[in-house]
Amino acid sequence: NNNNNNNNNNNNSNNNSNNASSDVCERLHYDDTQYLHATSNLLQVPGLFHNFHTAATLLRVARSELAFKILLGDDAGERIVTDFYDLLEKVETSMNNNSVSTNNKVQHNKVMHEKFIVEVEGLDGSGKTCLVQGLVDSFQIGTTSAAMKTPSSSLTEIRPLWDHRGGILARAFYFISNYILEYEIISSVEAEVIVIDRWYASTLAYTVAYRPKDDEIFCMEDLPQDIFQWPSDLNLRPNVMLLLDIDPETRQARVENRKIMGDGASRFNPWDDRLANSPELGKRIMTAMKNIQKGPFHIHVLNANGTKLQVLNDALEVVRSHHKQARQPELYFKHDPLLWWRHDGLRLGLCDEQGRRCKHALWNLQLSFGAAPPVLKSVGLNHVDAHGIYYWSSSSLLDDNDLFGVIGSVLWCAGSYPLEHQWRAEGFFTRVTKEECSLYGHAPPPSLLKHIAACEEYSVSIAKS
Repeated sequence: NNNNNNNNNNNNSNNNSNNASSDVCERLHYDDTQYLHATSNLLQVPGLFHNFHTAATLLRVARSELAFKILLGDDAGERIVTDFYDLLEKVETSMNNNSVSTNNKVQHNKVMHEKFIVEVEGLDGSGKTCLVQGLVDSFQIGTTSAAMKTPSSSLTEIRPLWDHRGGILARAFYFISNYILEYEIISSVEAEVIVIDRWYASTLAYTVAYRPKDDEIFCMEDLPQDIFQWPSDLNLRPNVMLLLDIDPETRQARVENRKIMGDGASRFNPWDDRLANSPELGKRIMTAMKNIQKGPFHIHVLNANGTKLQVLNDALEVVRSHHKQARQPELYFKHDPLLWWRHDGLRLGLCDEQGRRCKHALWNLQLSFGAAPPVLKSVGLNHVDAHGIYYWSSSSLLDDNDLFGVIGSVLWCAGSYPLEHQWRAEGFFTRVTKEECSLYGHAPPPSLLKHIAACEEYSVSIAKS
């Protein structure tokens, strides 16, 4: 009995201690003024970082103010914080080493070539975790697969600290977690298929969509489009992003049930309450995820209101199709070779899903008309589809009388090891009429128009002299 009484006294003491810590935590006040001021000229949206260095620098500056002893305990807190900053250093060292190394692009290309990455996104309670595990289990037959998430398991202990801190530093932490995941994939994951529960799309969407002031109303369409771009120094990209769309009532019921079961994010995470109080916030987050650019090669929105099995089957149909494209393109595009060409251009970031040339993307097409020597055309590609290759030219070897075109060939070399490809197409060159250009909205690249204008100005100046 004495032992039981002592244990009860100790438990009461511990409970009082925890309550005291909780009270202190509630009274902590953080001021983001200095951080917001320091980044005001760097960030278009407060908390939306564009590169690793800026976010990592901010987290290092803030280290001295972290209340880790109150939240995590003296010894444990010191260890957890030290481990986090050591990991931050490893990630940055790896990025810096790669940035000055000729093997940088090769390393990332090798990972993209060997692995198939699926990113699963959606609001809390949409069924992401169940779907991730279902996809991993389904791919275990015939290949290796692994489930990952952001923040990754290496950040489980430190995450509550940044959630409690909140503000721009919490956004910096979640931004950095994307790079930590990339580092872990490159350095330690051997599985071929990797299914990720949240990645950069969540970081972007939750930062852009949320405004601290309830009366701050804004329209997502009015935001600059470049803020929706995947960070240029986050080199890995998902082959497919699955976006789970769910009714607000169904989602909220799942969240409440999750709270009862004791599952979910860290205890300081405020997003459940924010989404419950503002249905419009959820809509803005979903809109931002759909608008992400230069990240996932393919984005598919899935109806998440059905049963787990229904959602899994819909997801598997999408993922297996793209997996076959990536792993067996010669079979998938057997009857559509030009779409295979377009698929490779998409993987290399040269065009979008419709085959339209991306801005500033050089295709390096060598065109050969009949017996004439090849001519390099690097700026004029318009798009590639199942019918042909469309490009712009400031001059042409085609005669106005060539109604049926001129025999010729195209050679395309693109990419770097092991994603380099060489394509050759044989056929006819024909002109696209002005009426067809107008009908389909084809417009020449501004760089080509500037080139033509410069040539005309030069010709005029020579004539005058």
